[in-house]
Amino acid sequence: MKRNFELVIGVLVFLFASQTWAQDQPQKAQDRPYNLYLSGNFGFGILPDAEVTGLSGKFENDPAIVFNGAIGITLLEYFRLEAEAGFHLNSADRTTTFVDYNFSVLSLMGNAYFDIPTTTPLSPYVGAGIGFGIAGASEDFFDSNDSDLVGAFQLMAGLGYEINPKITLTLGYRYFTTTDPDFVLAPAGFFETEYTSHDVLFGARFRF
Repeated sequence: MKRNFELVIGVLVFLFASQTWAQDQPQKAQDRPYNLYLSGNFGFGILPDAEVTGLSGKFENDPAIVFNGAIGITLLEYFRLEAEAGFHLNSADRTTTFVDYNFSVLSLMGNAYFDIPTTTPLSPYVGAGIGFGIAGASEDFFDSNDSDLVGAFQLMAGLGYEINPKITLTLGYRYFTTTDPDFVLAPAGFFETEYTSHDVLFGARFRF
């Protein structure tokens, strides 16, 4: 986890440096008439097997359903900030039992993006985000559930295709992870696990 946080800090420093560089470039108001935008993404996440503390075995995670929405602002021609709400939902099997589990994370994130300039409608982007989430877990057989507040961060990279000045379609990869949530479920009792997802997302940004 320490290495992951160091990576996020490094990306945020890079994005801040990119913003400083952009401020030194000449800008015209008519070159960026649409500063505010809404975005939405939908896709799936691949979750590696999760280590468990307090119980035997591991969680073998099924793919997650992932979606999110954000409101953002383009501060400069290539630099964006946004507030995002997202949701992950997946099922899992514990390797030592036949009990089915469900896991979810409702996240609230602050993101920063740098859109790499090109001379075509295609524009690669990189980004990073940090925030918090409510992690939930439930167990089907005994109908038990619990939740925990966790820290969260993510790294993003992808490609945008500008259909017109107001609409951009996106295809992106997102590395999403949280601090380890704690749960108490019957009959297993207390345990701590991991939550990390490699997301593939399709979406769009609508500027206004």
